[in-house]
Amino acid sequence: MSPATSPEASGSAFRAGGHGELRRALAGQAGLDVVRLAPATGGESRTVFLATGRDGSVSVVKVMPGAGPEVADRVRALGPVVARLRDRGYPAPRIRAVGQLPDLVFWVQERLPGTALDRVEGPAPLGGLLPELLRLNDAQAGLGGTGPGGWRDLLVRTLTTGGDGYCVHSTLTTRPDTRELLRAVRRIGDRCRQAIPAGGDFVHYDFAPANLLSDGTSITGVIDVSPLVPAGDRAFDLATLLFYCYDQDDVRGPLRARLLELTDPQAADAYLAHMVLRQVDWSLRYHPAAAATRRHLRLARMVIADIAG
Repeated sequence: MSPATSPEASGSAFRAGGHGELRRALAGQAGLDVVRLAPATGGESRTVFLATGRDGSVSVVKVMPGAGPEVADRVRALGPVVARLRDRGYPAPRIRAVGQLPDLVFWVQERLPGTALDRVEGPAPLGGLLPELLRLNDAQAGLGGTGPGGWRDLLVRTLTTGGDGYCVHSTLTTRPDTRELLRAVRRIGDRCRQAIPAGGDFVHYDFAPANLLSDGTSITGVIDVSPLVPAGDRAFDLATLLFYCYDQDDVRGPLRARLLELTDPQAADAYLAHMVLRQVDWSLRYHPAAAATRRHLRLARMVIADIAG
């Protein structure tokens, strides 16, 4: 789940033109002769597509409805950041082309090998991959970002009033069992706001198992890199990963220890509170009856019990 590609977004040009207009734009603006354009992730996505070229190659096409030239500029600026990440051994997908339609921005990137960690069957593989994941996080140091605004203001706003299409507070107020979670999140936002650093690191902002690809022995890809995240504190990405494995004893301890080496303990609390709010809101709005939502609620309660103070 990425705020940059929220399912709530819907551009008028994309609604009107559909896939046909996107295919023509891919040919005219990206030089991509597409013979098949299909939604990714089993047809569920409205913002990520797999484009098969006439030569049989497959590229990933990301679509951001409602975006204008300023977002296109940020995607172009993201290309050099990705190149520097790759130079440090961070397997983010190369951005090959950026294009626009009225009220829509799209970009073409390489398709990376591997299976998302949240889809790997059997025992959770995070424990064995943790040293590599920490190394990737270190590679983000000092690389900056391409999004607007300041890092501290972004985080404080989500915790105290809400984000733009995500971290929606009202979702948690509608259920008795999540109202106290929201009250705790807001208290943490007020208590910890000054501890959040300005930061100059690259931040993925959704460093979750769903966006980490693996061949079973190593990380082969870090996908869903957003052009809308400002320079910040790379420790946030460790807090994101920590939220999703908070019930895994072999991972929680060392991951939390590294998180606290990198950032102020109160900043770490703010980052974890953000993840509680973000995932609970998203799960309840879009997948209220899913088994994964029940797990997310359980993880959220575990996290808040430890950080509410």
